[in-house]
Amino acid sequence: MATNPPELPSKVEETLAVCPQFRILLVGNTGVGKSSLVSSIFNIGLKDIDIAHGRVGKADINREYTSADNPRFILHDSKGFEPGSKDTWTIVEGFIRDRCGTERPLKDRVHTIWLCIETPRTGSRLMETGDQELIKLANQCKTNYTFPQSVRTDFVKAQVPVIVVFTKYDLLCNEKSKKRRKDLPSEAPEIRKRNVDEEAAADLKKRVNDYADFNFDSVKWVSVSTSLKYSDAARRLKMLTSVTRDCLRDVEGDLLVPWATAQQINAQQKVNYSIDEGFKKYWIDLGKSTIFEGQVLWDCVSRIHRDVLVVWNFNDPDQLLSGQEFCSGMVKLIEPLLVHPESQSNDMLSPTSNLVSIASTIAATFGQVLGAAGIAAFAVKFLYGKYQKSSLTALCLGAYIVDLTLILHNLFIDMLTQEPPRPVTRELIEDTLQKYQASDARRVHGLIGDIVNKTLTLNSEEKIADLIRKELRMETVK
Repeated sequence: MATNPPELPSKVEETLAVCPQFRILLVGNTGVGKSSLVSSIFNIGLKDIDIAHGRVGKADINREYTSADNPRFILHDSKGFEPGSKDTWTIVEGFIRDRCGTERPLKDRVHTIWLCIETPRTGSRLMETGDQELIKLANQCKTNYTFPQSVRTDFVKAQVPVIVVFTKYDLLCNEKSKKRRKDLPSEAPEIRKRNVDEEAAADLKKRVNDYADFNFDSVKWVSVSTSLKYSDAARRLKMLTSVTRDCLRDVEGDLLVPWATAQQINAQQKVNYSIDEGFKKYWIDLGKSTIFEGQVLWDCVSRIHRDVLVVWNFNDPDQLLSGQEFCSGMVKLIEPLLVHPESQSNDMLSPTSNLVSIASTIAATFGQVLGAAGIAAFAVKFLYGKYQKSSLTALCLGAYIVDLTLILHNLFIDMLTQEPPRPVTRELIEDTLQKYQASDARRVHGLIGDIVNKTLTLNSEEKIADLIRKELRMETVK
């Protein structure tokens, strides 16, 4: 199993200590789709966010909605600004002014506001006056915030980003599609869909640009849908996560990791920020690390394993992804790499190496799991020996990092087809491991071997990060 060595404290948890949970305020009328939006983005069940879902209700803006399915976020909910809702505006204004004050630590402040408005269709109003006032107020909430001495000492501008989220975008598309079917009954379905997408996007953009009562240049906006019948729903939800991330970049750098950890729909953000966190400490100089020197190699692997898991933040109530079976499966993947000429050399397995007894070091239950998985004794000895500066160590750690990242990415993507709260299961993990081992592992390990052999003294971890992104066909930041 992945241990939690006290000598190697978590770098990710250190980053998250300043702000363990991402705090978001949702503002919008009942029935606009707030519950389904939060459920989709943060992978939680609707029972945990009973915010007047599908019924008339009163929202308590001070109430903190949390969920065991995703402990990395906190939700506040407010009613929208329907005509005559003066009391609602007073409550929201007081809450925002209080929650962006410098006297509150970063973790207690509101980090972003999603103003949820149903996508306007023919004859409907775009925004209410209160919506406009909310954006103006949030833009005024700019103040200096002093970070703790241990984090940073400079002053930065802090504000509460507001993102207008036009919900139920699929209904606008349906309206356009219905009209085209009536006007052009012989139009091919694939051509109709393309034309509908273009018309709907152009229509909403024109409504926004032509809106005379408010300048939309001061706010970001995104159109989304959570309908399972709408084929573009996932892409639009990911667009919302990207826009949110971009807004946070100019506000508080320390909120980027909490955000990437909390959101549960954008896999590329998970990959990028787990890489970024790794480069802060434990991914540096894999084959000649001074941080790992003197530590048992498996403890080094475990620290990397657990830190990567923190950013992915799977709904894993049984902790399967840090458990014995998954870890033994990961070891089985890299086992062939440990049969290496260097393993017989003096610098790796010399008589003076502080190899520890397998029986005394490995928990009996984990040893049984390793044995049942057919992992050879030489591989277990290597992993439970002291960290040694060598290309074989770099190969072992590099392969483990790449394998783990790609497997978690594949698992995450496969689980997106399920309804929230999408718990991890043994069957899903086993299937993902087997697919990776059968299709990608040998080829990827060959590429890692080339990197390590050519760049041992040239920061091979950067090449390994590039390999991860190339395998996933992703840009540096998404």
